[in-house]
Amino acid sequence: MSWILLAAMVLPLLLAPLALHPALRWTLVLAPLPALVAVALVPIGVNLDLPWLLLGVSLGLDETSRIFLLLTATVWILAAVQIVERQGADPHAGRLRLLFLFAMVGNLWLILARDPIGFYVGFVIMGLASYGLIIRLGGHRRRRAGRTYLIMTLIGELALFVALLLMVQTQGVAWSLPATAAPDAAVIALLLLGFGIKAGLMPLHVWLPLAYTAAPAPAAAVLSGAMSKAALLGWLRFLPLGQVALPEWGILFVLLGLVTLLIALGSGLLQSDPRTLLAYSSIGKAGLFALLLGLILLDPTLAPVGVAALTLYAAHHALVKSGLFLGLGLRDVATARPLTRGGLILLALAMAGAPLTSGALAKYRIKPLLESPGWVWLDLALVLATIATGLLMLRFVWLTWPAPRASRAWRPGLDAIPKTPVWSLGTWFLLVGLVFFFPFALGDFSAWSTNAGAMALAFLIAAPVMLAVRQRAPGSRRWSSPRPPVDLSARLEPVLAAHVWVGCAVFARWVQAVEQVRVWLYRSAGTLQPPPPDPERCLRDWPRAGLFWLGVTVLLLLMAWTPAR
Repeated sequence: MSWILLAAMVLPLLLAPLALHPALRWTLVLAPLPALVAVALVPIGVNLDLPWLLLGVSLGLDETSRIFLLLTATVWILAAVQIVERQGADPHAGRLRLLFLFAMVGNLWLILARDPIGFYVGFVIMGLASYGLIIRLGGHRRRRAGRTYLIMTLIGELALFVALLLMVQTQGVAWSLPATAAPDAAVIALLLLGFGIKAGLMPLHVWLPLAYTAAPAPAAAVLSGAMSKAALLGWLRFLPLGQVALPEWGILFVLLGLVTLLIALGSGLLQSDPRTLLAYSSIGKAGLFALLLGLILLDPTLAPVGVAALTLYAAHHALVKSGLFLGLGLRDVATARPLTRGGLILLALAMAGAPLTSGALAKYRIKPLLESPGWVWLDLALVLATIATGLLMLRFVWLTWPAPRASRAWRPGLDAIPKTPVWSLGTWFLLVGLVFFFPFALGDFSAWSTNAGAMALAFLIAAPVMLAVRQRAPGSRRWSSPRPPVDLSARLEPVLAAHVWVGCAVFARWVQAVEQVRVWLYRSAGTLQPPPPDPERCLRDWPRAGLFWLGVTVLLLLMAWTPAR
């Protein structure tokens, strides 16, 4: 069955030429299917070694990667259906489908990789291909978002590359993931930087609200539901979880996660764009992941329970968050608007962790981690974060409840839907049903009432505010509050641009200094004339070059045939 692992990577590449043609666009939906088959048929412990690829690539599944592969393939299939149906036969959409497949290949490769080289190559392919998904529709806002995303992505990939080089010095080129030796402080710092950018930890989150808002709904769904989980998987792969206690790094992860969680939820409440609000919700969840990882680094005995709880929480968040973004893309369908609103409300309740939802089950599974340190302030902070999450999802429902404006007419692309997308609606409602039955299939009765008090308190806080806003404009159909200031992350773009400008200026000065040193060396050697424009021309002349390379070949053969003493 190991060949199915290779098919999960190769089939999207084979379908890329076909997906370019509008008449064969539905082949896009077939690309993630081998990954689902691998989840069902490939047993744990069966690896596929490819020594001829790169420095030697190994593919395989364990308990963690199996769940990540399942949720990732599911999200990619749902997004592919909506991309194909919403675009129709648009002849200019082939590039989007091509980039979609490349990003899918990278995402699946890093999940299946059992070696660090394969993980890094998949991470890079996924990150670079996603840039095209963000800027697909064009416009100044999307180009700005894509530029910010590309800068931060390259920084993260460079940090991860240096971290892997440092790990190679101690473990060699080939080692199986997860890593077996505890990395040093420099490696952990680089892993925190590289994966922190992809996850959206503050203050590394500046790209995320811009990208999620600018990308089409299916692209935002895979960005938030599938690709952002690569950061969590990377931390689970490369950090020494369960091997050794790292109290200093554990405290740092806890503090960064807690600050990110609380600030992101507060910033999300100030947004008037539902997508930007969901982006800050993803940033908050990244903070929760970092906090839980910090607790495991503090106490290695929590690793078995903690890794399983984090994996389950990641699966819940991936399905719910991708469903929210895909639902935002479908709420323009007038014939299915009541059902779409109901599905969005159910998904919002699951994201908030309301009782009888998958969010309550996920919160229940992480409780053993929170009880270990015995920090009273941590429990209080997480209760406040739960209340803030409930308020955030109430705000999301408030913003998405009004009907779309009549002036928003259909135009080619991914911004509107020309007809009732039957397949997109069907697969989306299937996802909503999966989220609905998730706690009943995996949870127990004690988990169903989790967060009941916090959700009730969040509703009691929000109810007077909503009633006051409605009474302020009783005849208005727009339920949303006045537009707040511009997204805070946009304020930091000049800082990124300044860093790029300074880097270019420093590099230019460095090149100029190297050129001056070269000229000085020529002069100090007594060279009266400038160097020849083509000093290697004599080596390319056929008579001399032929004799030279013939002599080198003979010399190498003599060295190879010399008997060992």
